[in-house]
Amino acid sequence: FLFSCCNMAAPPSLNLLGEIMLINSLVGWNSLTMVFLAFMSFFSAAYSLFLYSYSQHGKMASGLYSFSSGFVREYLLLFLHWLPLNFLILKSEFLVLWL
Repeated sequence: FLFSCCNMAAPPSLNLLGEIMLINSLVGWNSLTMVFLAFMSFFSAAYSLFLYSYSQHGKMASGLYSFSSGFVREYLLLFLHWLPLNFLILKSEFLVLWL
């Protein structure tokens, strides 16, 4: 769920920061690209929501509701990718100053 929210550019996520910076740069370049970017952002969020709902409520994943369906190393790998992602959004001034 947390990775799906980060992919949808829900606050606070690094994808949200990237989309805000992309919108600022494209509107400064050409204001007509705002319509195209709005459609792309909407469909990206809709697809992420579809992937989450299908993986949790679809026919293929009917036996995956229990917490013990994965191994500890898989959960550790997910956590070790999710933790730096959230630290980067908390310290986003490093990314903004670098660009």
